[in-house]
Amino acid sequence: MQLFVQMLQQSSQSDEMEELRSEMLEMRDMYMEEDVYQLQELRQQLDQANKTCRILQYRLKKAERRSIRVAQTGQVDGELIRTLELDVKVAKDVSIRLHNELDAVEKKRSRLEQENEELRVKLQDLEVAKQVLQAEMEKAREVRDN
Repeated sequence: MQLFVQMLQQSSQSDEMEELRSEMLEMRDMYMEEDVYQLQELRQQLDQANKTCRILQYRLKKAERRSIRVAQTGQVDGELIRTLELDVKVAKDVSIRLHNELDAVEKKRSRLEQENEELRVKLQDLEVAKQVLQAEMEKAREVRDN
């Protein structure tokens, strides 16, 4: 009987060990899947960064060739001129619009300053009138009390 109990205990321990081993393998697989996914994502990001770098290198070389051509010949290509003309036109339009807005704001500021000054004068007149009325009220109280 004791031998049977020992065998059952060993079997139970063996089952626990097998279960723990199985759980460990599951956990390892989960982490490995996560790592594989992260590695794939990093590779995609690296590929995209490489493509962007190649594009930028191409544009840089193109700009360098254009710069050398301009320096050697003194001629600027039409695309660059069109781009610069467009930039100047946009800048001019923005400048005109901002100038007009500035004029409108300046006129409004001047009008508001004028209104403010008129209100200040009215306020002073009202203060004087208030003092006169208070003085008259005091005189009327004195007359009434006497």
